[in-house]
Amino acid sequence: MEIQHCVRCGKGLKAPQGINQTGDPAIAIYVVAKTVGIRPRATSPAKRKIFCVPCGVSIALGPAPESGAFNEAIYGMLIDLISQAPGVNQVAWEQKANPNARLKLMPGSQPDKTLEAPVLRGPALPAAG
Repeated sequence: MEIQHCVRCGKGLKAPQGINQTGDPAIAIYVVAKTVGIRPRATSPAKRKIFCVPCGVSIALGPAPESGAFNEAIYGMLIDLISQAPGVNQVAWEQKANPNARLKLMPGSQPDKTLEAPVLRGPALPAAG
């Protein structure tokens, strides 16, 4: 699991790499560039950008960006996402009300084993003998 930062506020979020891991609730936007009408077709590797849920909801419920087709496209996608998934608003309220709340597992997901590992309180030294 890697830490990615919210594009808007910079908050560090645990971002899982697969569907079977549970990380922090977030909204992922994948950005990819692809040629059209040019042979051979070329595609850039997809880059994932993360919004924390409160920032994503705040952007979608706020005024439209003043300029930039890219910003307007992201704004439109966030509005569509929030209108289709009412649970996003609930997560945003929960995170704003209690930012240190324990993560809830998604149905069928497995907890990240690194979060359950015991933490050493001091250096592990061999016993003097």
